[in-house]
Amino acid sequence: MSGICAMWRKDVPEGGARGMDALCAGLSLDPRERRGVALDRAVGVGVSARFETQQLYQDELLMVACDAELYNEAELAQLVGGGETSGPNATAALIGKLYQRFGIQFLDKLRGDFGVIVWDRRERNLYAACDGFAIHSLVYYDGPRSLLIASRIDALLATSEVPADVDPRGIAKYLNYQVNLGPDSIVANVTRLLPGQFLCASGGRVRKIQQYWDIRYADSDEGEEALAHKLEAVVEESVRAHCKEDAFGELGAFLSGGTDSSTVVGMMSRLGRGPARSFSIGFEEERFNELGYARIAATKFQADHNEYLVNANDCAASIPDMVRYFDEPFGNSSAIPTYFCARLAAQKGVKALLAGDGGDELFGGNERYLTDKIFDAYQRAPRFLRKGVAEPLLSMIPFNGVFTKARKYIRRSNLPQPDRFFSYNLLLDNPLRDIFEPGFLKSIEDYSVLERPTHYYRNGPAHDHLNRLLYLDVKITLGDNDLLKVTRMCELAGVRARFPFLDRNVAECSGIIPASLKVKGTEKRYLFKKAFAGLLPAEIIKKKKHGFGIPVSVWTKADPRLREMTQDILRSQRTYERGIVRRGFVEDLMRQHETDSTAFYGDIVWTFLALELWFRQFVDQPRTVAA
Repeated sequence: MSGICAMWRKDVPEGGARGMDALCAGLSLDPRERRGVALDRAVGVGVSARFETQQLYQDELLMVACDAELYNEAELAQLVGGGETSGPNATAALIGKLYQRFGIQFLDKLRGDFGVIVWDRRERNLYAACDGFAIHSLVYYDGPRSLLIASRIDALLATSEVPADVDPRGIAKYLNYQVNLGPDSIVANVTRLLPGQFLCASGGRVRKIQQYWDIRYADSDEGEEALAHKLEAVVEESVRAHCKEDAFGELGAFLSGGTDSSTVVGMMSRLGRGPARSFSIGFEEERFNELGYARIAATKFQADHNEYLVNANDCAASIPDMVRYFDEPFGNSSAIPTYFCARLAAQKGVKALLAGDGGDELFGGNERYLTDKIFDAYQRAPRFLRKGVAEPLLSMIPFNGVFTKARKYIRRSNLPQPDRFFSYNLLLDNPLRDIFEPGFLKSIEDYSVLERPTHYYRNGPAHDHLNRLLYLDVKITLGDNDLLKVTRMCELAGVRARFPFLDRNVAECSGIIPASLKVKGTEKRYLFKKAFAGLLPAEIIKKKKHGFGIPVSVWTKADPRLREMTQDILRSQRTYERGIVRRGFVEDLMRQHETDSTAFYGDIVWTFLALELWFRQFVDQPRTVAA
């Protein structure tokens, strides 16, 4: 892992930023990374660079560190009077000029993915910011002796300034969502900057956290045809911008065979710069495969198509490095095919991969939006039919498959939002006393894992119910989970990820599309499919969403190596000495996993396994950075 960092020592204001070397070294998992540090009395700014987009710049007025992939550098250069926009530190120098010209408002002018730190030597202010979707996220610790900022949590821990205390609330959120939710981190008192925020510090302390950009929803009065043409144009322009002027042989795209990745590959093919290079992952287990759809898209767009079949041995061999690259517990097993897809691209000479992430959350592509419409339809039925007929009648009928499912649907339909939206999640579908040990349960007794989703749902910049759910998913499913997965796994493989659908212009275009044109009747992504009907193969337009899944539920039962690892770890006394989860609950899950033909219990077992693997790497044997 690489990235940027900063330190402000409060205890030795004139004594230099002692510990800066450890902070910078803590960013690095590869000794080949280029490290650089700039110092100004008690303040230090640094970079550990694996990619050319990670830069450090200083002059008599500023120190700047950035991890920035900007798509409008030529335009930005014109704003500050032109000049060189290439070279080893050109982007950081450009950011410095923009700050001097516009102050912190320069953030509004950046188009791209970035984490940036600016130290103003004259004003003695320190700023840190991440892009509107936190593709390059930052964490910080405001302690008694130091203010620390970095791209990674374990960089902060490497300084010995930050107590390595695991936050029980972070564990609860992880088990419910497979990932922790910002702004909190898994480490107590370490905070994550949320998408589109900047931090301002003076006197060695954080003085302000401010939102400088957020996606907003305001329906356009344009008709379907006009909106469809506008969406097609803005996506095409975004893909062109995200390809930059890079050699086309060094660019590639994930291709799952879904609408998003197929659209990206199709738009790359329109550029006329040669065949688009596409990369897909498959499995021997046929029900997890989407290679057939990927091949349809690749053939349609005459792509230079590449495939790799991931197997259980790949999974077992890659787990330690993957756990290390996520510095918080991460239970989304689709990180595994993501990594092997990126690794395949790197082996083929690709340096940057375009990804289709964001399309579902911006344009209404997730299946649960339709499920929620069914729940809403029940709530719109006359109350006397619901409360006077349907529910009393169902309560008198003995439990069986059909009626049990109907009761569960009605129970969930009667829940308020966002409780209903997440009611299938582990901690909301099971009594907490069955999952957690009493001591751990007491540590989270005044906390609800719905606190952050409720905040997003109630305070998000949207009025329509569907747009509120989309906003939730932009922040949680996308921001806290999927982007972290793709960026970290690409970096582990040695390539950069780019996200054309998360271009600000595309995101703002999605905000003006009425909710009724995102999910229309029973058709998800209605306007999106209309916009790209002339581009995409009919089979892909009509296909049901599958996702970028992985057969861990099969492997942890059938593969000897993964089965033994799962059994050993989740039946180990060491696991339960942590006092978090009840042995009986996990062992009951494992028994149900053994007899269940679906992936349901296997995915939950994987979530518990990933948590314990994280504890063993990060808590029991923390990494040293002296080397």
